[in-house]
Amino acid sequence: MARTISQSAIRNPVDLIFGVDSNVRVLRVLARHGGLLSAADISQRAALSKSSTRLGLLSLEEIGVIFAEGTGYNRLYRLYPEYCLADQIRSLFDVEDRRFADIVEAVKDSAGSKAPLVKSLWIYGSVARGEDRLRSDLDVAVVAGAGDLAAVVETIRDSLAAHAERLGFTASVVGLDMSDVERLARDRDPWWANAVADAIVLSGRRPEELAASVGADADG
Repeated sequence: MARTISQSAIRNPVDLIFGVDSNVRVLRVLARHGGLLSAADISQRAALSKSSTRLGLLSLEEIGVIFAEGTGYNRLYRLYPEYCLADQIRSLFDVEDRRFADIVEAVKDSAGSKAPLVKSLWIYGSVARGEDRLRSDLDVAVVAGAGDLAAVVETIRDSLAAHAERLGFTASVVGLDMSDVERLARDRDPWWANAVADAIVLSGRRPEELAASVGADADG
């Protein structure tokens, strides 16, 4: 086909509702909140510029999926509960939230029978910061004893691979033993600093606490 042809707005309203990133972000904020929000609140929660927020609000209000109360700076917005697809829109964002919760739970449970050997298990990197993109890996770090580390890492990788296709992620698992932790912390390694700063700890102690405990043992 030589050119894109516009489709029926009556038959295909989803094109209009979700066709622009700002629309999706504004809708996500309003669906999750459930009540009235100002444009400034929406902009902050959606991490959108004021102009993008304004365009999203204008578009969605014109479609009828949201409505506003008040005037001027006192204008407040919410998802219009009587809109024909309001329930489905809320359900979609609920599923989106559950998917990430399921990914986190999969990582938390990934050590399986090896869990007693795990000293720390955490997510770090772009996913932990909320800055990941379509091809970003889910970065996972695990600390275990030197003699147990290989088996723990293999178990975690196998477990996450079983969930990866269904939940739509690719895990990158880094295994460390306590000597690695001590060395990386002592040398102020940039990777370690970032991994600690980003850490969403799912099991065991925080990585910086492990590093401090190794240092304390060495001093003792």
